[in-house]
Amino acid sequence: MKKVLMALVTVFTAMAIYAESVTTTANDVTTTAMEITNTATAQETPVEEQNTKMSKAEAKELADKILKKTDESMYPPIFKGTMKMTTYRNGREPLVYDYEIYSKNNTTALLKIVAPPREKGKKILMTQDNLWMYMPEVSRPIRLTRKQSFMGSTFSNEDLTSSKMYDDYDPDIIDQKGNLVLLRLKGRRDDVAYATIDFWVDKDKMIPTEATYYGLAGKAIKKMFFSDLVEFNGKLRPSHMKMEDLLEKGSYTEVIIETLEKQDSLPDYLFDQSQMGR
Repeated sequence: MKKVLMALVTVFTAMAIYAESVTTTANDVTTTAMEITNTATAQETPVEEQNTKMSKAEAKELADKILKKTDESMYPPIFKGTMKMTTYRNGREPLVYDYEIYSKNNTTALLKIVAPPREKGKKILMTQDNLWMYMPEVSRPIRLTRKQSFMGSTFSNEDLTSSKMYDDYDPDIIDQKGNLVLLRLKGRRDDVAYATIDFWVDKDKMIPTEATYYGLAGKAIKKMFFSDLVEFNGKLRPSHMKMEDLLEKGSYTEVIIETLEKQDSLPDYLFDQSQMGR
């Protein structure tokens, strides 16, 4: 009889422990489900709504700061460098160009074509809001618009000659996923290449990762990916950019930054429209 009683006690004890374990597990599952729901809700909710303590003015200040820092992470204030650009379009041979780049104070930039030989000597100059192309066979520089395709690529002239997005676009924070922040950029002027840009930034590194470009009708027309971080002048910067044409399937342009050297100054004549033939 004693052995039977002991066996019954053991069974009841085990049942009690099991019941407690099931209750604890159920509570854990409920808690986990709540956490997942909260996380999903946070991801779907705009950043402004997630952080109720941040005023609109503070959110705007943060958006401005992120875009300015991102501009700084892309290029030094004054620099020279080299890049290779390759454009792929269905049914055509790839277009390959090598460039020398000179940029000053993020407001003036000169690109010289150094290859292929048939295009060597051509130059593209940006001064403030003006864009010019010089061709050796033409006596005067030709004026360009920001929205035009850059040398038959999927980039616009603005994409490759303007090195400071904050001057052209007004940012707002609209989403955040982990360390990535989504800025919605709206053109400050009518002559900018895009009406709106959705711009993903790694807020820890202050480096862009992806961007979607929209036309006036609100349709996505291009998508850019930034990759291959390389240390240039003591800072990690994207060295590879791929711009996809969303209106022409299979068409894209790749830009590889090969060198990037910070300069204390650059000669003024480089950015003088009347000296482009020099």
